[in-house]
Parts: sequence; C-alpha cells; structure tokens
Amino acid sequence: MLTKREFLQCAGAGLALPWLESLTPALGGPVAAAAKAKPARCVFIHIPFGVNMWRWFPKAFGPGADLGATLAPLQHLVDRVTVFSGLRQKNSGGHGESGLFLTGNPNFGGGKLPLTGNTISVDQHIAAARGHETSIPSLVLSVAGGQDTVSWDASGTAMYGLCDLPLIYEKLFGSPQVLARGQRHQSILNVVGGKMQRVSQHLGKEDQRRLSQYADAVASVDAQLVRDRAYYEGEAQKFAATAPGLALNANKLDNIGREAYIDTLYDLAALSLQSDRTRIITIESPFSQGTAIFNYYPDLLPKGQKGQMIWHQSGHSLSVSNEADTPLHAEYLANIDRYWVGKLARFLDRLAAIDHDGASLLDHTVVMFGSGMSWGNHNPDHLPLLIAGGSKLGIRHQGHVGYNDHAPADAQRPKTNASDLLRTISEVCGVPAPGFGESTRVIDELLA
Repeated sequence: MLTKREFLQCAGAGLALPWLESLTPALGGPVAAAAKAKPARCVFIHIPFGVNMWRWFPKAFGPGADLGATLAPLQHLVDRVTVFSGLRQKNSGGHGESGLFLTGNPNFGGGKLPLTGNTISVDQHIAAARGHETSIPSLVLSVAGGQDTVSWDASGTAMYGLCDLPLIYEKLFGSPQVLARGQRHQSILNVVGGKMQRVSQHLGKEDQRRLSQYADAVASVDAQLVRDRAYYEGEAQKFAATAPGLALNANKLDNIGREAYIDTLYDLAALSLQSDRTRIITIESPFSQGTAIFNYYPDLLPKGQKGQMIWHQSGHSLSVSNEADTPLHAEYLANIDRYWVGKLARFLDRLAAIDHDGASLLDHTVVMFGSGMSWGNHNPDHLPLLIAGGSKLGIRHQGHVGYNDHAPADAQRPKTNASDLLRTISEVCGVPAPGFGESTRVIDELLA
C-alpha cells in the first residue's frame, strides 16, 4: 500500500506537473522537416494610443521611398521595411485597442479587457502550430506587465506579460537558483518514479493504466529537466556572457532608468531569437494614460515648453483638421513617435548584425510594429502599421504601399484590412490562417 508520506511526495510532484508539462520539448526534440528547412521567426511590437498622423506616413509610395521625419530612424533600412497606408480594423476597441491589435476580432467592442472575452491572437495561433520547435513556445513581454498585453490564448484570455528583467533573463538563460530548482524537481521525480514502480503491482488493471499514463508524464518532465539543465550549463553560456552588458536592474518607472530598461527589454528579445529559445515574441509598450507619463517623457516636451504634458491628453487634443491648430500637442506626439521608432530601429539593427544561415537574423524574422488606432480619438481607420525583415521567409518589401482610399490613383489593389496583414505574416511563418479575424485574403503582393 502507498503510505501517507509516499502519497504526499507523489501529490507534490503531481501539482507541479501542469507547469512543468507546459515546457514543451527543448533542444533535440522532434522538428518537422519543413521547419528544419525554413525556421520562421516573428515579433509583434505594439505602441498604444495611435500616433501623430500628420507626420507618420511617407509622402511618396513605392520601394525606396523617403520615409519622412518620424520614420527617419528606419531610412537606412528602407529596402527591408514596408509602411502601410489605409489598413483598418472593424472596431477600434477604444482604450482596449490591445484586444484587437493581433486578434482582429470583429466582434470585440471594448470594455475592461481582462474581463472581456476575446479571440486568439496571431502570435498564439502561430505558437500553437510551431511553438514546439523551441523550448519557449512564445515570449510575451510587456512594459507594464501582467494582463497589459496584446497576446490572447485560444480561450480568448489575456496572456501574462513579463516585465521583470532579471526574471526574463532567468527564463531565457537560467541561473544558479534555476539549476538548483531543476535538481530538486529531478530528485522528487526520481523518488516518485521509484515509488510508482513498487505501488503498481498492488493495483488493478485500470489503476495500473492510469498510473502508467502518470509515469509517462513524469518521464517526459524528467527528460525536459535534463534538456533544460544541459542547455543552461552549456549552450546558454554563449549568451549568458552578455549579461554584464544588460541593465537588468533598470527601474522602468524612473526617467533616468527608462532608456536602460527599454533597451534591455529589446536586447533580451533579440537574445531570445539569437539563442533560438523562442521564435515568437510580442512586446507591449507602456500605458499612455495616467500621471506616470510624467516620469516617462519629460525630456520629449516641445522646445520651450516648461509645463507638463500628458501623452494621452495630447492624443485626444491633436487637431484632425489642421496640425497647425494644435502645434504643441503635434510636436509632443511626434517626439514620442520618433522615440519608439528609434527603439525599433535599434532592435532591427541588432538583428541585422547577427549572422544566420548565410544572411542575417533580421532576414529570417518578420517584425510588425505599430498601433491599433490611428488618431487618439480611437479611430480604427488608416492604422499606423509597418513590417520589417523576413526577406528569407518570402517577404518582398515595398517601402510604402497604400490600400483602400489611401492607395495611389494608379494602384489596382483589392480591399485589404489589418487582419489580412496578420494572416499574411502567419502564412509566411508556415501556419495557414484563412478567415483570421476579418481577413479575406493573403496580401500576395508582399510575397516574393
């Protein structure tokens, strides 16, 4: 018979199993032949609350276009970037735009997102099909953390966004504490395995079957722990050496630490791709609301402005008739937009500098960047969206391309919405997505 002590040991390990089993097989696990031939990576970066629409879009269309002042940090990458004009969502979602950005849910009407049902986001749709190829199926990052996220699981629940830099680093590359926990877990599983063998002979056939299933799960978890320990003690050290250059203790709410925090968050995302710990990443930028904005952006105020300005308020106050009617708000928003585009350019440059399979990591990664609304009045039309990279995945960049009522007069293009872009990225990553959100087509003209 199973003693109370033995039962508690088994139960203790059993309680840990759901968490452990969620760690899909890492290095050495089965990978589809197609994935071996073309491993695809995707990154989705969201900036909240729209942009200064007067200055965001390039004035000319086509490859090699002058991207303009706001997107100027990307000009040296113009051949690896496509800026979209005229894409829309059916609903803006109001302040809940993060619920639409990667889901394209046509039925989503806003509300308090963590309490509102949604549909799966495209990153998780891709992860469901290809997340098993890496030890971390997808990496969900968020400056604010928690359920301030653009990632939604298959049940329409907000994914938990990671914001603590040391914890993100540990998740990617381990630590002495992580290794010690892994050793303890393995010790427990070894005890449980031994006890189960002894107990099995005293059980009926049905209970033996159930215990056998449990034993298979234990063996799977044990194998995962072995792989993780091997990675943390070996392969991870190639990348762990970069830790001294990362500001892992940067205070994200402090103006002085803001630069270090944002840079380090993006650097960790790049490292997670370079180390192949994951191939699917989302990054949610910080809130536009509230007094915390004073701590984020006082250095981005218009020249000569001595008082405080609020990002969110400026978005609502920007004139949609004539930019000159609200010059301070226009300048402030443009400064914020250039700040985020500069961070994107820094991230893309880092990926472009990493050699990968005869090209660069950027060429093997498609990055989508932008907002789920245009003007700060929650307009779902003419969304500020762009993609970068992915040339080795079949992306053919256009510089600046227009759709719908923002297409050039001589362009003959079918109606296209933001969900079509999400579907196209999914299919470039090898995951079919017909009908995703409100999609009606793949944007074939983006494909080589």
